[in-house]
Amino acid sequence: MASNASASQMTASALLSVHATSDTKYDEVSTTSANPPESVERHPEFFFEDKLVAIQVEGTLFNVHKHQLTKSEVFSDMFKMPRIQGPEEGSTPEHPIVIKGVAAADFVALLKVLYASHFSSNPPAPTAALMIPAFRLANMWNFSELRTYLIPLAEKHLDDVDKIVFAREFGIKEWLTSAHIRLSQREEYLTTEEARKLEVDSVLLISRMREKYRTERGKWPFPPNSYYCAGCSGLTNATTGAYYACDECGTSSRNPLRCLNPNSALAQKMSGPSTVDTTSLEEEVNKWVEDEYSTKK
Repeated sequence: MASNASASQMTASALLSVHATSDTKYDEVSTTSANPPESVERHPEFFFEDKLVAIQVEGTLFNVHKHQLTKSEVFSDMFKMPRIQGPEEGSTPEHPIVIKGVAAADFVALLKVLYASHFSSNPPAPTAALMIPAFRLANMWNFSELRTYLIPLAEKHLDDVDKIVFAREFGIKEWLTSAHIRLSQREEYLTTEEARKLEVDSVLLISRMREKYRTERGKWPFPPNSYYCAGCSGLTNATTGAYYACDECGTSSRNPLRCLNPNSALAQKMSGPSTVDTTSLEEEVNKWVEDEYSTKK
């Protein structure tokens, strides 16, 4: 009973000290309140005031930990400004800091990423709807560590269309080049939703690259006024004078073409996978991106 009584009378400091040194007895623990050190320094990284700051964005009110906001150079400088007379902005929900020109949904995205630990077992899904607005505000208010965290995350998880949207807004030229090249090379055409996300210039470039540098599967391989030998075409003119019915449509003809080799070079172009002139395509996309950037400067 004596030991239980001693335990119930212990301060939080003493109890934590006991857990830190399991072989220490309760009655041997000295508390910091009994013998305070001569000087105590606040840790520059892990001393949190834990003060809440009220912020209004559009018609929504937020209560956010001040130490999270001080990770921003803009907010940190704002908190250092001398106070004016009257209630302090952000001190209560009745006197919030009002942020204009920012969407409440974008601010929510920023807070979700800001509060998510890098080691969280249940982090928010790294979607474009989350990362693009979160990075927009992190960039605007100079959350430098958050920007550094989000860039590789966006590069890993965004698809090529969203990478172009991201790269255009935040000036990442390297992403523009690689994403346009991959979209021009892939088998699938742009969907309507993808085309709506991209600017008209990007849609036109991708369409032009596909038409110019791809040989599509099933495309007619004979250009107008071209000549091919029987070996390459797999076809020969069967001039026998007799009528033959076309095996495809049944039309009779006296001068049909006879298939000699279904595996000819031109037949392979029609039945095989699409081919891409990768080198020429990459050169033209690179030039297009460079020209676009030089025009905007």
